Amino acid sequence: MPASLPPPCDQSAAIERIQLMLIESNRREYGLRYDQLIFAGPERIAAATAERSLLLQWLGQHASFGCAGTKVDCSGLSPGCRSCGEGGWSCLFINGRCNGHCFYCPTAQEDDGPPVTNGLAFTDPRDYAAYVAALGFSGVSISGGEPLMTPDLTLSYLRAVRERCGDQVHLWLYTNGTLLTADLCSRLKDAGLDEIRFDLGAVRYNLKKLRLAVGCIPTVTVEIPAVPEDEELLKLKMVEMAEAGVNHLNLHQMRLTPYNFGPLTERGYTFIHGEKVTLLDSELCALRAVRFGLEQGIPLPVNYCSFPYKRRFQQAAARRRAALTVCGPGDTVTGSGYLRTLSAGGVIYSEAAILATPGYRHPFEKIVLETGRSLYMERRPVTPELELSAAERSSLESGLPPVRIARFERIEIGLAEYF
Repeated sequence: MPASLPPPCDQSAAIERIQLMLIESNRREYGLRYDQLIFAGPERIAAATAERSLLLQWLGQHASFGCAGTKVDCSGLSPGCRSCGEGGWSCLFINGRCNGHCFYCPTAQEDDGPPVTNGLAFTDPRDYAAYVAALGFSGVSISGGEPLMTPDLTLSYLRAVRERCGDQVHLWLYTNGTLLTADLCSRLKDAGLDEIRFDLGAVRYNLKKLRLAVGCIPTVTVEIPAVPEDEELLKLKMVEMAEAGVNHLNLHQMRLTPYNFGPLTERGYTFIHGEKVTLLDSELCALRAVRFGLEQGIPLPVNYCSFPYKRRFQQAAARRRAALTVCGPGDTVTGSGYLRTLSAGGVIYSEAAILATPGYRHPFEKIVLETGRSLYMERRPVTPELELSAAERSSLESGLPPVRIARFERIEIGLAEYF
C-alpha cells in the first residue's frame, strides 16, 4: 500500500519545523564546537532582513535576477556562468593541493589523488573528454587545489577536451594566479582555454599576475568570496579591475565548514542557519557591491553567486543529467532533477547517480564510453510510494504540486531566509 503523506499543516508551522530540522542538522555537523559559533539573534536578523529587502528592491529595478532569484546580477554573466546556470557544467578537480593559505577555503588541500569529478576519478584525459561528450556538457572547468601546481597535467586535460569536443564546450580554469607566467598563459591559450578565473583574495587583491592574462585568454574573470571586512577595499578594486580589462566579477557567499571553522570563528563572524551554516554579512556585502557597481556605472559586470544557488541549482543539474539517461516511459524528470513515477495510488520519487562501479543495491544501466571506459547509472528511490488524493494528483498533473512534495518537483525560489 502507498505510504500516506503527512497531514497538511499551517505554512508558518511547516517553515518553523523545517528550520528546526536544519538547526539540528548544523548542530550535529559541528558537535561540541557548535556552541562556539555566534549566531544572529532576533534583532540582528530583523535588521539584516530589512536591509536585504531594501537592497533587493533597488536591485529589482536596476539588475537582472536569474535562477529562481538566487543569482544577481545576470545581465552580464561570463560564458562559464551561463553554462553553469543552464545545468551544462562539469567541474574537474585536477589536483587536491594548493600553495595558497586562504583563511576562507572550505576544504583541506592535502589530496594527492587523481583528477576527479562528481566522485568519478579520471586518470586518462581521453576518458574524461569522452565522458564530457557522452553526457553533453556545454562547459568544463579545471579546478583544484591549484591547477597551475600541475601545469602539464592541467594542459593535457584541456587539450583532450578541446580535441574531442571542439568549440561546443567552453573551457575555463580557476587559479590564485601566483604561478602564472606569460609563457604558461600562452600555453593555456594554445590548449584551448576560453576563460581564466582568478581568486584575488589569495593575493590580497593584487592584479599583477592577472594582467598577464588580459589580451591573452579571451575571458578574464575574478571570482572571490565576499569578505565583509574587505568591502571598501573591494569597491576600490572593482574600479581597478575594470581599468585592467577584467571582463567579469563573481562574488560568492562565504560558508562555514569543519575545515575553515577555526579561521572563521577567530574573526568573530556572525553566522546564520540554513542547509549549511553561512556568514550573514557576506551576503549583504555582496549585494551592496553589486549595487555599488551599478550606481557608479563601473564597466564590470558583478554577479552574486549565493549559497542557495549552488545548493539548489548545481545539485539539481547533476541529478537531472543523470536522470535523463535512465528516464523510462512512465517517468518524468522534475524541475529539481528527480524522477517522478506515478502509480494508481500515489507517486514515487527517485534520483539517478553516475558511478564508477555498480552498487548492486538498486537498478542500474551500463554506459560504455567511446574509449572503452564503463560507467553505471544507478536509480535510487528517495521516497516510498506516497499516497495522493484525487485533488493532489490533479494539482500535481496541472503543474502545481502539493506543498508536501514540492521540493521533489521544483527548485525553491529566492534567497535563503535569515534565521
